[in-house]
Amino acid sequence: MTCELETDTVLVVRLAAEIDLTNREEACDRLCAALARGAAVVIADLTATWFCDCGSWRGLLAVQHRAAAQGSQLRLVIPPGSPVRRLADLTDLDGQLSVYSSVREATAWLPDPGGSLRVS
Repeated sequence: MTCELETDTVLVVRLAAEIDLTNREEACDRLCAALARGAAVVIADLTATWFCDCGSWRGLLAVQHRAAAQGSQLRLVIPPGSPVRRLADLTDLDGQLSVYSSVREATAWLPDPGGSLRVS
C-alpha cells in the first residue's frame, strides 16, 4: 500500500495489488481511519489491484455502511477490464458499491479535482 492524497473533504487511499486474508484488515482499517479523520468522501483506489477476495469485498461493504452511517461516502476506483472490475460486475457488487473508472471520474464533482488533490 502506498501514500494517500488528501483535500479538505476527499481522501484517496491507494490499495495493494492483492487484497486477501493477509492484508484485508489493514486495507479496511486505512479506509476507516480516513473516515475517522472527517473526510466527506473516501476514495479507495483499486487501480493497481488485480485480486480481491470475497472477505475483502465484505470488508469494503462494511466500510461503505460505516461511511453512510456518519454521512460520508466510500467510492471505489476500479478500471474497466481489470480482473477486480470483472468480478464486481459478475457479482453485482458494482450495484452495491459506488464504482468509478478513475480518480478523476470519482472526483468530478470537485471544482478543480486535478489541482485539489495533494500528496501528504
